[in-house]
Amino acid sequence: MNDLSPHRDPRMRRAEDQRRRILDAAIACFSRGGFHATGMQAVCAEAGMSPGALYRYFPSKDAIIEAIVERDRAEIPLQLEPLLEAEDVVGALIESARAFLVGHLRPESLPLFPELLAEAARNPAVREITMRCDDVVGDIIMRVLERGMALGQVDATLDPREAVRFLMALTDGVLMRLLLEPAAELKGLMPMYERAVRLFLAPPAAVAAPEAAR
Repeated sequence: MNDLSPHRDPRMRRAEDQRRRILDAAIACFSRGGFHATGMQAVCAEAGMSPGALYRYFPSKDAIIEAIVERDRAEIPLQLEPLLEAEDVVGALIESARAFLVGHLRPESLPLFPELLAEAARNPAVREITMRCDDVVGDIIMRVLERGMALGQVDATLDPREAVRFLMALTDGVLMRLLLEPAAELKGLMPMYERAVRLFLAPPAAVAAPEAAR
């Protein structure tokens, strides 16, 4: 969280503002043309800065990509912490996923998602940052699931770590589908997503009860 206190060093505040300006410009450029087809000159033009000024903050395009990943992923744990106190564990997880999906549905940022995944697969530095942040997110969700198991709201026979991996893959898949099929809308996919998550996490007794009632 940025400290916006008026007593902060103006130079530090300006440096943070400039870094934010560069990252926002880079996201716009990378979303349009991809990481590897976009040169630093394009980022400079988008940010309205000279190459010399930009390189003061980021020495390379890889450094910009790493900073984007770090900033993007670092925000997610802050959104997940309240789930550890939720009374309805599964419902809270679904609402958190909805907020995450909506946050990534801005037209200018959605195309960046597969670029980040591809870059993490081929760039060790970006992969290390991505996996480190994913581990933080995964640990929180795993604690949420374990709490749900203790409350009898989540299937206690599930492996929490593997369940987290599946839930993250499912959420990533919805984002990819929305990118590949622009006509698809979250309001159409979300009920299916919720149904899949609830059935996947439900204790066996909860699944068997509706079957027995038929």
